Amino acid sequence: MSKPEQFAGKEMGKLTSHIQYLPGCVPGTSVPAIERGSEERLRAAIGAKVAAVWARAMERDHVDEHSDFYFHGGDHYLAPVMMRSLSEEVGLVLTVRDLEQARTIAKMTDLIYFEQTRIDRSTVVPLRNTDRPKAPLFIVHGVGGNVLGFYALAKCLAEDQPVYGIQAQALLPDREAKLRLEDMAAEYVKDMRAVCPEGPYHLLGFSFGGLAAYEIAQQLKAAGLDVGMVGMLDTRQPEWMRGVPTLGSIHRRVYLRMRLLYLRTHRRKGRLKYLWRRLGERMQRASYMYKASKGAGKVVSAERNVHEINFVAGISYAVQPYEGKVTLFKAEADPMEQPLPEDLNWGQFAKGGLEIKHLPGDHGRILYEPGLTAMAEELTNELQAHAETRVRGSYARRVNLEF
Repeated sequence: MSKPEQFAGKEMGKLTSHIQYLPGCVPGTSVPAIERGSEERLRAAIGAKVAAVWARAMERDHVDEHSDFYFHGGDHYLAPVMMRSLSEEVGLVLTVRDLEQARTIAKMTDLIYFEQTRIDRSTVVPLRNTDRPKAPLFIVHGVGGNVLGFYALAKCLAEDQPVYGIQAQALLPDREAKLRLEDMAAEYVKDMRAVCPEGPYHLLGFSFGGLAAYEIAQQLKAAGLDVGMVGMLDTRQPEWMRGVPTLGSIHRRVYLRMRLLYLRTHRRKGRLKYLWRRLGERMQRASYMYKASKGAGKVVSAERNVHEINFVAGISYAVQPYEGKVTLFKAEADPMEQPLPEDLNWGQFAKGGLEIKHLPGDHGRILYEPGLTAMAEELTNELQAHAETRVRGSYARRVNLEF
């Protein structure tokens, strides 16, 4: 009997009689609103469940929470069995695609936490201390769509800083996925205002999310609402990206663009299946590009691929000048070795000024240490500076009124 079959036999009998759901959580439902100060306890409870299933699947006593499943003993035969067991344990429908997005225990814990505490039928996910009175920070998803990678950053910020994540609208099964970034941003603005009607709004987006944060700021300002920080985390300007010549040999371009690095995580029979899936995703991208060019701005649930939808929205976005200040948090290293301009081509669009803050690491590792701590410090300083500016402005207005 194979390792996955052995694990499946043990787990299915065990889980059918010993499933324990989180307080107030049964399959297909969400955990009720989290009480103040209980976020860490809830996350720890979820993490313990994830770690237990993970360790049994890997046949180990303990698995480090930051170990990559596929690079530390897991494979694509064991993955679906483990995800079925984990789904039963936590009362959610989880798939191998979720494992590809959350390849460590820590990230899978974050993903489950977000799904069980998210605001119903909304793209807005509460990350931390959302009952505090300070102006909230909204962190917008990257091209993958979820916000699980931002939980660690939220924990590093000030104790009284409310933080929300904005997950991709294409992840909501009851909505038609938008293909235009402007339409996506309109959805996000509506959901943001449902939890914070008046602002001020602080915005941060990673990579593709920086474009979404930029467009959200445009729409908030157009509506006469108060926008605070507009931050972009290693976001490249799409007009410049469309004009960058293709660099390197054809073999290197294909290797990077098709993510062939992950071929070594598959057994021989699984490699062809992986390549076929990647080709299918490229065909979906072409289909989305065609629909977007014809003005068809929506995709039904059965046809959606969140990554490709966001990629098409980003590369097609027409950047307009923004009247306020923009802060660019930029990775110091570039594994693609592209000749990137210092301002990533944003200086000409930020009419209120562009401030660049450099962070250690490259694009893919910028939210890992030491980049995580550096990012948290820079972000804390930026939010504090906005708060102080606002206080000084309020004082000046009061003095003018008195005199």
